[in-house]
Amino acid sequence: MSEASSEDPDLRVALVGCGAVAREVHLPVLEDLEGVSIVGVCDLDRERAREAAESFGVPHYPDLSALLKNGEPDVVHVLTRPESHAELATEALEAGCHVLVEKPFVYSTREARSVIELARRKQRRVSVVHNYLDHPSVVELRERIQKGEVGQLCSVHFLHGRRDQRYVPDPWYFRTRGGRLGETLPHALYLVAALVPELRVRHVATQRMGRVRLPEHTRREDAGNDELRVELVGEGGNYATILYSLNSTVPQSLIAIGTEATLQATIGPEPRVHRWSARGPETSELLGLANRWLMTRLERRLRRRASPRAQNDSPHAHQIRAFLASLRNGGEPRVSEADALEVVRLWEEVVNRFEGAAAS
Repeated sequence: MSEASSEDPDLRVALVGCGAVAREVHLPVLEDLEGVSIVGVCDLDRERAREAAESFGVPHYPDLSALLKNGEPDVVHVLTRPESHAELATEALEAGCHVLVEKPFVYSTREARSVIELARRKQRRVSVVHNYLDHPSVVELRERIQKGEVGQLCSVHFLHGRRDQRYVPDPWYFRTRGGRLGETLPHALYLVAALVPELRVRHVATQRMGRVRLPEHTRREDAGNDELRVELVGEGGNYATILYSLNSTVPQSLIAIGTEATLQATIGPEPRVHRWSARGPETSELLGLANRWLMTRLERRLRRRASPRAQNDSPHAHQIRAFLASLRNGGEPRVSEADALEVVRLWEEVVNRFEGAAAS
């Protein structure tokens, strides 16, 4: 495969896996990028690959081997089920390609290290999509913490609940290792790990309450656990908690508590960051909060009126563009190998604990 550099007229990008994230995110973003050629797609479901290829006017192939041989990509996006990520990333790296993988990266530190070590030997980049790191409210929260707004950071908390899971497109989200909670857990882990370094898992608890609204294609017995609570401790005594509830609907939030103030980032279509002073809110803070809320509502209305291409500016799109830019400029990917490995390490320990508890 050709070496990606600033002298190359185009980066040749291939996709393995033609599910929803490929059709709705990766392909539209790549199609809009200058200096990028989509050289092919493949999927175990041949008809799905054909439909995606026809929609975007690109070639399709029966499998990754044929795609690598005939498409000769510089970069491969691995967008398949997590169980296949390690094998497919390895095949692409062996062929001399850079690799971008959707989360969950892989399901064990052993697999993660194997893929990363191969990338280093081949002098190729491997990165993982941790898209909420580029969510506007998360970016703002991290910037305000770095400026000292919360004082000394004491703890970080992730909270999310979505009872209605009928939007989930395929059964594998519930049948994969760790179930639906295991599939979505990396989001929480990479967010808290970005704020509290050197995390260790202190406590894990799961429960099945059974009130989640499941898609028609999912069997009730596949629903598994629908509540997850995780407590982690970091260096210096800082700690983090994670709470997932599929039995209620709670806005996805990242909360940072410090000695001077608390910041809460709402991660959703209406991004905003609330601030509470440790001394209690002052009038200026309440007025500022009201103004930010009004501006957020106005910005959302303007985005709804924008063209589809103008709306293609999601955190997901940011990370795809940033990864490809890092290949051209030689910079570090948005999600480094160390970042990817750390999330896999924490994920594996959390899931091992709640799977072990279920088996006992």
